[in-house]
This record gives sequence, C-alpha cells and structure tokens, in this order.
Amino acid sequence: MRITRWLIGSLITLLIIVCVLTIAFQVRPTTEGWPAYTAQPADQTNHPSLSITWLGTSTLLISDGTTTLLTDGYFSRVSKLDVVTRSLSPNVARINKNLRAANIEKLDAVMVVHSHFDHVMDAPWVAMKTGAHLLGSESTANVGRGAGMDEKDIRVVTPGKGVQYGDFEVIFLSSEHVPQAEWIDRLTGMGEDISEPLSPPAPVDAWKEGESYVLVIRHPAGNIVIQGSAGFADGQLDGYQADIAFVSSVGLSRQASGYTQDYVRNTVRATGAKAVIPIHWDDFFVPLQAGTPALPYLMENLPASFTLLAEEVKKAGAKFEVMQPKQTMTFSKQSAAKDLSASHATSE
Repeated sequence: MRITRWLIGSLITLLIIVCVLTIAFQVRPTTEGWPAYTAQPADQTNHPSLSITWLGTSTLLISDGTTTLLTDGYFSRVSKLDVVTRSLSPNVARINKNLRAANIEKLDAVMVVHSHFDHVMDAPWVAMKTGAHLLGSESTANVGRGAGMDEKDIRVVTPGKGVQYGDFEVIFLSSEHVPQAEWIDRLTGMGEDISEPLSPPAPVDAWKEGESYVLVIRHPAGNIVIQGSAGFADGQLDGYQADIAFVSSVGLSRQASGYTQDYVRNTVRATGAKAVIPIHWDDFFVPLQAGTPALPYLMENLPASFTLLAEEVKKAGAKFEVMQPKQTMTFSKQSAAKDLSASHATSE
C-alpha cells in the first residue's frame, strides 16, 4: 500500500512538473515597441542592389539577381523535446517546403558560421538540393561528407581569404561563440571539432561547435557583416568595412557588465555599419513562418538583450531595426545613405 501511494504521489509530482514547464515555455516576449524594419521603395536607378531575406536563426538569403548565397540554411527546426530525447536528423520534407516557400531553386554557396545542429545540420541537404558549394570549417566539411556530398562541392575556408561568387566576395574571419552555461558548453561541444564524417541521426552532443566565424560579404551594392552567434574575438573585424550588420542578440542579457559594449565595438563600430538587424532571437524549435515567435523567457530574455544591444548601437551612431522571420529587404549603398539622411533629418 505504501509503495502504491508513493508511485501515485510520484506520478502526480511528475505531471505537475510537466504542466509547469509546458506553461513556462509558452510565456514569450514580443518585438512590439521596437523599431521595425520597413521595406524601402525599390531603387529606380541602375545602382546595384541586394535582396536579403531573414529565414530565422542565422539563415540569411542574399541575392543580386544573378548570384545567390545562403548562410546556414537551418529549416528542420526540431522540437525542444526531440533535442533532449532523441537523435537529430534533417527533416527533408520541411527543408523542401521552406525552400519552395522562399523560391529557392538554385544557390551558389551555403556558408556555415559554426557547426552546432541549428546552423549546420541541414546545410549539406540544402547544398545538394540547390547545386551549391558548402563552405565552412573542417567540422562543417565532415557533416557534408557524412551526408554524402561530393568532395568537390565542399570548401574548407581559410580565415581572411576571400572566396568569389559572381560579384560577391565572401570572407570568413575567426570569431567566438557567445558564452553559455558550463553544462550547455559540455552538451554542445564548445571548442571541440567534429573530427570524422557525421551521418545523422546523431544526438545533440555530436554536433560540436568546430570553428566559429563572423562573415564579411562584399558586393558593389554594399558590404554586409553577419555575426551568427553573439560572440566575438577582439579585433576580429579591424580593417573591414560594412554598411549593414546582422548580429545575433541571444545571450547578451546573461553576460557580464560591459560585454555588449565590447561586442558592438568589435562588430558595428569596427566596420562602421550604419544599420544593425538582430537575428537568432526567434524560437528555432518551432516551424518557420511569418509569425514565428521569439524564444520563451525560460530560454532568453529578449527585451533585456535587445535593450543592451540597441543602446550600444545608438552610441555607435547606427540605427537598430527589427526584421521579422521571412521578411525581405532590398539594400543598396545609395538607398541606405538616403534612408540614413532622412532619419537624421527627422531626429533633428
């Protein structure tokens, strides 16, 4: 009888914990009240321009109409429960659905910023589906090999050495991942490499960080910097110029005082970027859609991270604007200069 009561009590306790966690994971911040990116009228001149679409996490689709690049290409967006209870593998049906929705048929390169599952896992499948090269670290290359990619389509990058695709020059520069709790570092292989071909399904701890990079993408229409994790290496972008910066905001609220100031100094101030768009704040454990919500408070304090980032961006003389998942901007140096002049005139 005593054992029966204990079992019933344990079951009730477990159910209460599950209910509390379920509710907690539904409590989310919104981006309401933050300056929203609004699409600018198309430049009617013959100036070169870029189309840039944010497809959640650190996935950015960048095209000049002739050449098309993609960062990471993470579309499977496995659930939180799957991450902790089973091995992970690309959801090919979901990948194909998202490629169709974004009108992605052909890509020239898929560029991976580091090799955690939410950055690299789908990249080989996207590359093979679209005829693209897979660019990244040796760890990323081993994910490509494990997926069955042809070696000629895999490019292990050399930090600081540009790779040309049409009018684009892509430069990978060594960086750091945002600092996390020690147990998360152990779980996600921070500072460790994927040393042999990785064939999914594989548990979350198989998708190790490898090298982390910040990307500089140069084009006649303008230069872009992409920081896919809110980490940095001091001086990483010294000597590089960018017009717009896409930077991860996740984890900034958990860092020591002064961290965000150093983060912005090594991304925005270093490049002179005049527009800053936060990325990787969406809940990447739910399917991608136009209304994909932010990470729940239990995982990320978005208002606090946005506040820290926006304040430092303003001090750097740049504007902070929030894009929504699946939103597209048309960008050129000329339109950016006009928009910046207009915003200064309004503020004055």
